[in-house]
Amino acid sequence: MPPPPRPSARRAQAPPSRPRPPSAGARRAGSASDSERDPVLRRKVGDLTRKLESMTVKYDTLKQAASSGKEANFEQLKTKTEQTAKDQDAVIKALKQQITELQSRTSDLASIKKELATLSKDNARLAADKKKLTDSLNTAQNESKTLSNKLAAARSSTQPEPKTVPGSAAKPRPNGLVLAGTAEAAKEAQLAKQKVDLYSDLTNLVILGMKRSDDEEDVYDCLQTGRNGTLHFHLTVASNSDSAYEDVEFVYQPLLNEQRDKELLDLLPDYLTEEICFPRGQAPRFYCKVVDSMSKKIVLEDED
Repeated sequence: MPPPPRPSARRAQAPPSRPRPPSAGARRAGSASDSERDPVLRRKVGDLTRKLESMTVKYDTLKQAASSGKEANFEQLKTKTEQTAKDQDAVIKALKQQITELQSRTSDLASIKKELATLSKDNARLAADKKKLTDSLNTAQNESKTLSNKLAAARSSTQPEPKTVPGSAAKPRPNGLVLAGTAEAAKEAQLAKQKVDLYSDLTNLVILGMKRSDDEEDVYDCLQTGRNGTLHFHLTVASNSDSAYEDVEFVYQPLLNEQRDKELLDLLPDYLTEEICFPRGQAPRFYCKVVDSMSKKIVLEDED
């Protein structure tokens, strides 16, 4: 392999230098500028300067207008944004209020449905009660008619007892034998009947009949009528000659039927639904209690 070549000891010869152009300062120092020498060029420079100043003024004006426009637009956008936010808040508030009212109406509707169901049940119950009361009224009217018929029959069947007159008072008549004093007895019987009827009309107490028991006691079959119904009872008067008149014993015996007198049993006090005894002196007080129980309006309280 041949050895590498050695560098040459000679320095490379530099190329010849070019001549420098004359300095601009030296050129300007000895001569006037082109603009000063050329009036046309000077006018052009003046026009360009004026145009530059005009453009600068326009630029400043546009820059200022753009800056003020940006601020105005920003204020408008800010005001519009705030108004939009207020409108949105108002809409949200109105929607919340509508939702609250809707919820309230929904709860009211539920309560109204419950009340309607309760009223429907009450209406059905009242209709059933009305039917029962109508049936009871019809039954009471029928019983009242029956009692009225019995009362009329009892009154019509009551005949005055003829008084016994001596035989010498009898006078023969062509049509038969007529006792003297019969007309007077009939008048007295009619007067007594009128008194009983008047007493019955004033007190609503009807005496259906009277009988004497095996114990020599007078038993009166009585009906006491009033706005609360009809009370059927027996009033027994003891015939005890040993007792004073005011101490003669009275016995009250109610004749009540649980089905027929169901409503009356609810209105009567307990002491009038069972047998009681009292002296003759307490008879007016007893009868006042009977009249009050049959004539006064009594309101029953519902039991919960």
